Amino acid sequence: MTDGLYAAFTPAVKKYRRILLYIQGSPDPDAIASSHAIKIILSKLHIESEIISPKKISLSQNRALVRSLDIPLKTGIKADPGKFDAYIITDFQSNIINGITEKLPCAAHIDHHEPDCTVTDSDFSLVRPDSGSTSSLVAHILRQADTEFSKDEMRSMATALMFGIQTDTDDFHHTSVIDIEALRYLAEYADMDVISKIEGIPLSPATMRLYRRALENTLVYKDWGIYGTGFIDIEHRDSIAITADLLLKNTGHRTVAVYALVEDKKRDDLFIDVSFRTKMDTLDLNRLIKRITPMGGGRRYKGAYQVKLGYLNSCREKDLLWKVAESATLKRIKDARDGLYLYEIKKLSAWAMDKISSFLKNK
Repeated sequence: MTDGLYAAFTPAVKKYRRILLYIQGSPDPDAIASSHAIKIILSKLHIESEIISPKKISLSQNRALVRSLDIPLKTGIKADPGKFDAYIITDFQSNIINGITEKLPCAAHIDHHEPDCTVTDSDFSLVRPDSGSTSSLVAHILRQADTEFSKDEMRSMATALMFGIQTDTDDFHHTSVIDIEALRYLAEYADMDVISKIEGIPLSPATMRLYRRALENTLVYKDWGIYGTGFIDIEHRDSIAITADLLLKNTGHRTVAVYALVEDKKRDDLFIDVSFRTKMDTLDLNRLIKRITPMGGGRRYKGAYQVKLGYLNSCREKDLLWKVAESATLKRIKDARDGLYLYEIKKLSAWAMDKISSFLKNK
């Protein structure tokens, strides 16, 4: 099921001398851990690399992960394609990077979300929606590596990858066979004391404020809970996803959506950010989000999308701007929810009719 990954990965990357490890989405534990482990694997193949994220880390737990394991992650900067021969992207649905893909080949694309139609060719592609995390996939590459790593390198990679799996599988509640096999391998090397310390870091005041605001602005729509949180600074953007996790856990809703207007004052930018969480195995969040916008995606139990609104950033009437964004977002979410449910009902109805027709023909 995961055999031959390292054997396919090595010739794909050995064509290059210097590779950019690019974190396209939010620098969360799964993306950070995957890139960190790949960087060490590349070093054993005598390939130089840098891990770069244009976005900054906003959660204290994620900062602690980077600090505790001394992960060489550069955040909040633009990558210079002129310094690299190729790029690798992990934990993101599409492997296309604006300003990079036009200039560099994609050496590898490793992800666990539903496949995206907007992809470019890559020398090595490992996209497995049946994996609960990208860290699990990288762990299988690491397990097959025919090279020796130092004790410190194995400890660092295994600890990061295990924490990446833990966060993306909701504390191991949504693991697959791929994840379980990866965890069995990593358990021998991971430093559980480091993971325990990271877990013990309390939620930031910004996250708690966002959570309270969400509870104060709740809309119950059928079996969903939809929560608006107002404006937040981009430094606290990851608090939206954490708030969605908390609301799914602490409320009776089987599906929740949390949305906010995110301000990036340094870049004079503004965008709507929406995070979805669900307990339903049958809810296809990726399909639902694609009904709203191509600028996002999902997998089992989780999903998110962002829509840029920079043109409206000069609006001084913040209350009015929020009302407009809220109204549009609520309508989009409701329509997508109802449309997807109707699609599933029609599909089920067609299946039932086929069964009835087949039964009658055989009578």
